This record gives sequence, C-alpha cells and structure tokens, in this order.
Amino acid sequence: MRGIMRGGATVLLVVGVVVGGAGVAAAKPKKQSAAKYAKTVCSTYQGLLNDITTFGNGVAALDPTDPTAFQASATTQTTTLLGEVKAAEKTLAGAYPDISNGTKVGKLLATNATQLDSLLSSAESQLAAGGVTGATEFTVAIQTLSTKLSDPFSKVTDQGLINALQKEKSCKNVVTVTGG
Repeated sequence: MRGIMRGGATVLLVVGVVVGGAGVAAAKPKKQSAAKYAKTVCSTYQGLLNDITTFGNGVAALDPTDPTAFQASATTQTTTLLGEVKAAEKTLAGAYPDISNGTKVGKLLATNATQLDSLLSSAESQLAAGGVTGATEFTVAIQTLSTKLSDPFSKVTDQGLINALQKEKSCKNVVTVTGG
C-alpha cells in the first residue's frame, strides 16, 4: 500500500502537478502578468501536491484486508481530495497569463485537472464496487494515475512565461524548467 503514496506524489511531480479549470463554472478569467500567473499556478499546484501526499499517506495507512472499512475510509478521503481538486480548478480557471494566446495557454495548463478529476472519480467508482476486488482496482487506479496524465507544461512556448516559471520559487517543486 505504500506504493499509493509514492504513486500519488509521483502523479504531481512527474506531470508538474497540473490542475486547471476546464469545465468549471467560474467568473470571467482575469489576465495576470506572467510572473503573477506563474505564482498562481505553482502555488495552486504545490497545494495539490500536499493534498495528494496527504491522500496517499491516508490511503496507504488503510487495511486492505478489511474491505468494508477500507471502502468507507478511502471513499471519504477521495471525496475530500476531489473537493480540493475542484477548488484548485476554480482558482486556475479564474486566471490566464498576459501573453500571446494567454487564454489558450491557461486552458492548456488546465487539462490535467480535468484528467485528474475524472481519474479520481473513476477510481472512486471502482471502489464502490466493494469487496477485495473494489479495493484492489481502486489501489491500482491510484497507483497508475501519473501514467494517464498528459504534460501540458512541455507545450508552453512563450519565453516570458517560461522565464516566470523558472524564477518563481513556488515552482521549484512543481515543474522543472530547462533552458531560458
């Protein structure tokens, strides 16, 4: 079960902890300078990294040999994490960088949040099947999250935003920026 924690943390580290607002109803997004947007994005992602680490630790501590208790606790923890993901989606949907095609870049960086939301919801549904099978399918789904997420940060080409991501301290644990 310790693999869940590592798998959950890896989801965010490998992919850059990407979250965004695709499909989230919010006020009209506001344009932010590249530096402010980098801070918004990375601080939100860092918060989610912390949330997923807490989630992974909590699920890893559950006893899979007691399917009823495992299901109840894992469902509660997953629901809590989904709430955090949705809050992050809302935050990121409220901003986009002041660069050429900034709204497109904002949406691009939002794609993993939608993917993460969908994958966690699917894992929670597998858990609802109950029994050892449900717990096993849930565990596998959580451990393989990182393999199912895309990497939208690699598609960012605006040098101003790349530089802002590189300079922002909160981005150090979230995304690796090379070059610049």
